[in-house]
Amino acid sequence: MISRIRMRIFIPMLFLILLFPLLSWGIFSSASDWYMNRLSRQSLEAMMGQIRSMGDRLYSGDEELSMDEEKELSKEFLSQIRAFIRKDRPRAQLLAVNSRLKLTYPKTGDYQPDTQAIYEVCREMILSREQGKEGWEDIQEARVGDGRYLISLYETESHTNIRGKYLFCYVAVPDTKALLSYTGALLLLIAGALVLLALAAAWVVAGSIAKPLQALCCHTRSIGKGRFTRMERPCSIREIEELRRDFNRMAGELEQLNRQQTAFFQNASHELRTPLMSICGYAQGIQCGVFPDHQEAAGIILEEAMRMKELVDGILTMSKLDGGRVELDCREMDLAGFIRDELTSLKGMEVAEQIQFQMQEGLEPVMALADRELLERAFRNVISNCVRYAAGLVEVKAEVRDGWAAVTIGDDGPGFPEQDLPHVFERFYKGQGGNFGIGLSIARTAMEYQGGRVEAYNRTAPGHGAVFVLWLPLKRK
Repeated sequence: MISRIRMRIFIPMLFLILLFPLLSWGIFSSASDWYMNRLSRQSLEAMMGQIRSMGDRLYSGDEELSMDEEKELSKEFLSQIRAFIRKDRPRAQLLAVNSRLKLTYPKTGDYQPDTQAIYEVCREMILSREQGKEGWEDIQEARVGDGRYLISLYETESHTNIRGKYLFCYVAVPDTKALLSYTGALLLLIAGALVLLALAAAWVVAGSIAKPLQALCCHTRSIGKGRFTRMERPCSIREIEELRRDFNRMAGELEQLNRQQTAFFQNASHELRTPLMSICGYAQGIQCGVFPDHQEAAGIILEEAMRMKELVDGILTMSKLDGGRVELDCREMDLAGFIRDELTSLKGMEVAEQIQFQMQEGLEPVMALADRELLERAFRNVISNCVRYAAGLVEVKAEVRDGWAAVTIGDDGPGFPEQDLPHVFERFYKGQGGNFGIGLSIARTAMEYQGGRVEAYNRTAPGHGAVFVLWLPLKRK
């Protein structure tokens, strides 16, 4: 199911916010119960330690005591314990059981509400200990009525039926339910207020994320309709701000590409329209008998048709290179040999244009990795441009420079106007000198397709003319 990002963010946060007070309540309830039990146990352990110390001092002698002496000693011990409990442990209670398991302290009139029930538990503890049952611990926990108690046993070393044969100290574990009932309403009120504040904050935070994304969607739809608008309002969220900047950068690049494509189609249409008009004009002239020499008119028509064919072939080649539909076949080749072969095949152009091709031979062969067909297309397009503007000389050389194989082609013409130089490889760019056409664009695309590049610059004074450099990777070692 598709849902809005605001709800996708808000609903999990709502669940967590509602779950947090419940978990806090459960943890507080369990922790308070554990804490009260721990405090009661520590208090009882400390008290039993004092009682054992008192007993060790009273019964530390080695001589045998008579029955009356043991009874007196037991009475004194019991009195000391009662005084100690009243003074230092007011929450603790004491039970004394004689050797016959009869309750001797407290007296019947001094019973607390749970004294009799606790005595029964203590009696069972004595029997379990004497029978050696498993699970015996120094401190036993017992539930009596609605209360919970921790009970510990101290047995006096006496074989006489004395009043304090078995001494039980016990403390009541405070009931946390009362604490929770008192604090529950307050905690619920505080938690409710915090939940409302958290929900409001979550809604605002979710909106701060959703609104920029919604705006981005609107701008995306605008781009789809051909309106390359920008998101001008910055966002405080770093990731969304980066997305906004990337989106604006993309919109700018798409707008530039759209302008280039529009200019490309307009210029291509113009380039095709010119020879078409010439063909139509000469064809109509032949039809109407305007040109007595049909062979001359047919030659012009053929020349214009070949010009159109070259232009269409160039556009198709550019389209294939842009779409990655040209199968690349890069092989190791000697650039000097490649240049010699190309200049030999271009002898007709050299004669027809009255231009001299001059190749500068290097001392060592320059081996590069290149696709011969693509390199040939780039080389011929560049050298055709040089021939068009050269005064009489086109120089070509191959060399290794800066870790690359370089083919340098230069002419002795006027060179490029400085304002046109950055745009010479753009498709159908129209500068002061007219139209650069598509040939140099194909050269750049062909070089980049095989992992190389091409650059152009003017010779420095006092020299003059344009220079092109075709860069190719060297052969693998």
